[in-house]
Amino acid sequence: GRTFGPPRNIKLLYFVDDLNMPYVDEYDTQAPIMLLTQIISYGMVYDREHLEERKEVVDIQFACCMNPKAGSFMVNARLQRHFTVVTTYTPSGDMIKGIYMPILSEHMRSFDMYTLRLQEPVVSATVDLLMGIFQQVVFLPSATKFHYQFNLKDIANVFQGLLN
Repeated sequence: GRTFGPPRNIKLLYFVDDLNMPYVDEYDTQAPIMLLTQIISYGMVYDREHLEERKEVVDIQFACCMNPKAGSFMVNARLQRHFTVVTTYTPSGDMIKGIYMPILSEHMRSFDMYTLRLQEPVVSATVDLLMGIFQQVVFLPSATKFHYQFNLKDIANVFQGLLN
């Protein structure tokens, strides 16, 4: 066939993680990014075996995210024009405490008074630990420590463990 996409009356959303990671070649381009730009801009690709044959791609959308610590920090303007750019920052310690204190308080309301007094120190210690990790150079990811990716997911895992 010539038309490709999801079954009728269904939209397909592709999530592209680390949009800024493809290798920049000697011509200062990124082949995967150019292919993505072509698909979004024209809704079609050419068959590499038969260049006269166009393949239309229908009923698809793309959502992308970028790694703020690695890769190219510029996105091709021809691709970026198709997206709404939203930037988020790591929340402050007080904001994180404001999220997890009510959650833990609600969970612990049936506990005895001695245990209830521990909620604020537990939340504060957990958030302070994360903020301390953010400030220590030794915990930054590198080529040999690429798994050092500490973020809010780690805090969520701590509290999920407490709530189970």
